[in-house]
Amino acid sequence: MKKILFPILILLTIARLQAQNDFKVVGYWPYYRFSWINDIEFQRLTHVNIAFANPDSLGNFSVGGVSVTNAVNKAHQNGCKVFISLAGGYLTPTQEATWDYLTLPANRAFFIQKIVSYVQAKGFDGVDIDLEWQYVKSWYSPFILELKAALAPLGLPLTAALPGNYKYPQISNAALAAFDWVNMMIYDLTGPFNPNNPGQHSPYSWAVDCVQYWIDKNVPAQKLTLGVPFYGYNFGVSPVEALTYRYIVGLSPSNADMDQVNDIYYNGIPTIKAKTKLALDKVGGVMIWEIGQDAFGANKSYSLLRAIDEQIGQVTAVSQSEVAGLLIYPNPVGEALHLVFPEETNGLLNVSDLQGRMLGQWILDAQSRLDISTSSWPAGMYQLSWSNLERVQSMRFIKL
Repeated sequence: MKKILFPILILLTIARLQAQNDFKVVGYWPYYRFSWINDIEFQRLTHVNIAFANPDSLGNFSVGGVSVTNAVNKAHQNGCKVFISLAGGYLTPTQEATWDYLTLPANRAFFIQKIVSYVQAKGFDGVDIDLEWQYVKSWYSPFILELKAALAPLGLPLTAALPGNYKYPQISNAALAAFDWVNMMIYDLTGPFNPNNPGQHSPYSWAVDCVQYWIDKNVPAQKLTLGVPFYGYNFGVSPVEALTYRYIVGLSPSNADMDQVNDIYYNGIPTIKAKTKLALDKVGGVMIWEIGQDAFGANKSYSLLRAIDEQIGQVTAVSQSEVAGLLIYPNPVGEALHLVFPEETNGLLNVSDLQGRMLGQWILDAQSRLDISTSSWPAGMYQLSWSNLERVQSMRFIKL
């Protein structure tokens, strides 16, 4: 009986580990935060969404009038996929009129080709659409379907930022299904737009409700990322002001463990970790608005991005790594990686890059150690996952 069950359990383990390896940590990075390029720990992200690009009347794109080259290169050097996020939550009247003009049926094919050319010229790995509320119009779904048709043959994913628990009526089921995943914006339940309703703008309970909302809309769970805020609101002033998490922790490091200080409401480390656990259990990833608001410098140990990474259970590189008896060495690795298991064990081991691309998979058969040649692997950070019938472990290591 055990011999029959073991291959089935191995298959189940493969599926479980693959889901874990596909878990996304998506960080939006607005151009006005590019100055923090050397402080952001990109190795803790899988995807970076540069925000926001908008076209002129000829379909030529600009990201706030600044170059994205250094930003794209920095994220790529740290193993991240880099998407360009188009539009944004606020458009000027001119930008809104330009979107309306370029998405007319007569102009749409030309406009989409402009998008594709821009993505290819700048080295982006995908496109994110962040059209919100009054900017989601009747042309939205036809535009999405045609854009998807242009991107898919090139292997370029298409994603969207959508509200936590609201589906715009202009988004057809076909357009919703065209997105490779949906970044759920589970924040701004209240804020400056509602100054007489002070309180938590991104409570954990609402995250639970939002996940269920989109699953009920027939969006597969693995095509959802759970949005978390790296900012808060101060309702003690008029008008209500937005504060970065970095500023809030700068007031006092003890604020990192809370969600409220006086009239300031935000998500501290415990809530961010709880939401990450919820995402690991229920959906396909975590999304952050936005990574430039994290704690850096003297307060970097209170980083919310670090808290997310720790909750996912991945371990940053040290000279030697040991998790519950599984030993890997050296780390960083050179030409070979050596693993020592706590006992002779059956199970499954795989190694992938941070985007989930598999480099190797080994079925263990009563082994106590394993030696893996890494000489052909490019330099970078990798994830190792090991599972037997009793436990699943995951850690990171660096190849020099």
